[in-house]
Amino acid sequence: MSIPLSLLNRIRSRHDRRPLLGATGMLLVALLGSVSLFATGPTPVPEPRAEHAWPVSAVRAEPGTARPTLAAIGRVESTRVATLRTDLTLAVRRVHVHEGDWVTEGQLLVELEDAEPGLVLAQRAADLAQAEALVRALAAERDMLRATLDQARSMHAVSQAKLERHQALRARGLISQSLVDEVQAEADRSAIQRSDHERRLAELPHRLRALEAQVERAAALEELGRLDLARTRIVAPFAGPVLEVTAAEGDRTVPGNPLVTVAAADSYEVRVQVPTEEGERFQAWLRAGERVGAWLPGRYSGWNGATVLVRVAGRVRPGQSGLDAFFALQVPAGLQAPAAPGTPVDLPPLGRTVQIEIALPEQPDVVALPPSALYENDRIYAVEGGRLEAIDVERVGDARAPDGELQVLVRSPALAGGRLVVTTQLPRATPGLLVSQG
Repeated sequence: MSIPLSLLNRIRSRHDRRPLLGATGMLLVALLGSVSLFATGPTPVPEPRAEHAWPVSAVRAEPGTARPTLAAIGRVESTRVATLRTDLTLAVRRVHVHEGDWVTEGQLLVELEDAEPGLVLAQRAADLAQAEALVRALAAERDMLRATLDQARSMHAVSQAKLERHQALRARGLISQSLVDEVQAEADRSAIQRSDHERRLAELPHRLRALEAQVERAAALEELGRLDLARTRIVAPFAGPVLEVTAAEGDRTVPGNPLVTVAAADSYEVRVQVPTEEGERFQAWLRAGERVGAWLPGRYSGWNGATVLVRVAGRVRPGQSGLDAFFALQVPAGLQAPAAPGTPVDLPPLGRTVQIEIALPEQPDVVALPPSALYENDRIYAVEGGRLEAIDVERVGDARAPDGELQVLVRSPALAGGRLVVTTQLPRATPGLLVSQG
């Protein structure tokens, strides 16, 4: 018996689909089990993340009045440096000082040989004495002429009267003409004598003035000789250090050549270059009578408050970008006059570069903060509700705390009321950042 082909194909297709249906069923059962497992399992609750609070230090801002300071570098100079010379050509007898010595006003520095100037002075003194003697002699002659003037005039009058009598007698024929001629000659001689007397007396004041001029000239020459003799002793014009000595014993001086250079201690000052804007502020303070003091820290700190601004340059020198401000060093009196010549004096040497801190006029409504409180030179952060609040400030300047630490002076209306200001320099400081005070 044969099976139809169509039935055989139908049986084969059913036999081939049984494994596929079994695999599909198993997959559906596993999927339903997994879904039911996840559906019936516990739901996880995420743990909340805590915000990190940055530890900071803070100070309470108390606005008040403070005097800012400006740190600068200056150069020590002197407004009076004397280079002592001589206009004499003499040998150097002795040099009493050396470079670096401290001298007082009037102290002997160098001695020159004084024999030649002494002889010149003696000669000029003799010339003066001679001129004075001539004046005295002429004055005596003047007195004598004045005393005998009346007698000369009287003798002339008598001779004229005698001549008139003899002329009258001759006219009457009582005397000879020769006798009249003799009387006439006598009268003429008396007239000449009287005229000569009066002429000498008239010109005598001019002669006397000429001799007096000779006396004055001789006296001036004597004084010049005395000055030349005094110039053989070179003395210090003021108190201060000896900067240079070029004279040596046995040398012969050349007129105009320097011998000793001395600086005046009371004219020491520090030249400080400041920005042009700052220099203009200094000028305005000087015009207003404001005192701008300064001090030299470190070795010369004992002069605190003894340095003061005296002037500001009127132009910017070539090669500079600012103005020069000059601070006078008010040297203590004990340093200006030491106990003995050559005593070491603790003064900064001329030409030395020194640090100077300038005390500017007082500023109101400022707050002193440590430098670490300042961000980007014009911002600070206050603590409000545990979070940072940015405050823009005006930087007024720097100042020194009583313990010597540097502080910055800032000003802002938002700092009124004693707010807490962060003094810790945070690397990621932003407004709203959570902080905690340590």
